[in-house]
Amino acid sequence: MRHCLNASVPQHRYGLVCREVLYGGDPAMVGQFEPAVLFGVTSIPSRALHFSILCESGAQWARIPLHLLRHEAPEAGAPVHALSELQMWDSHGDAFSVTAYEYLREMGCHFRTTNGTMVPASYWFTLDHVENGFSDYPPEHKCYHLLLLEDGSGQIAAQPNNRILWDDKSWVKPGHPLEYRVMAPTTWHAEYRPEAPGLNPQDTAFTQDEPRGTA
Repeated sequence: MRHCLNASVPQHRYGLVCREVLYGGDPAMVGQFEPAVLFGVTSIPSRALHFSILCESGAQWARIPLHLLRHEAPEAGAPVHALSELQMWDSHGDAFSVTAYEYLREMGCHFRTTNGTMVPASYWFTLDHVENGFSDYPPEHKCYHLLLLEDGSGQIAAQPNNRILWDDKSWVKPGHPLEYRVMAPTTWHAEYRPEAPGLNPQDTAFTQDEPRGTA
């Protein structure tokens, strides 16, 4: 389903929000968390993904940035990843789809940070932008897989395909060479037939139109 600006996440999650964002950025609140239900996602062009949440107080907040949320309480001494590592590319637009792929449901994975560190995580859902110049151009298209980090940070990441390795034990073969390249700019169209440019598929179908002028 296509959405504009806001959408429900496929399954709401019970998590935490960093309290400083609820108190005008008060530095005295840094390191404190408040329980929250994460139920909506917002895509604003050229900004990070934001979320809608509901606090135990009954207060509902919109546009809480990705890096100020936790899907579980962080462990003592765990890393705190910067927003620029959790989501490396801003949103491409405000038109998007939200999908939770059944095959990837709760599947483990690792994503690669800019310094090459592989961070363990598991799958939540996928957000894919449409109807903008970046997403329509194959080399620039990026879908965002929302991942629940499993390194003790409790953070949430939004990573594209080319930064994630999935852990399907029955299919993935460790050690496989990763020598892939960026997608070519080619787009594929079923009605493009250079081998038969004058062919109308309807002319070869089982059902045929009546000749004109007949009743």
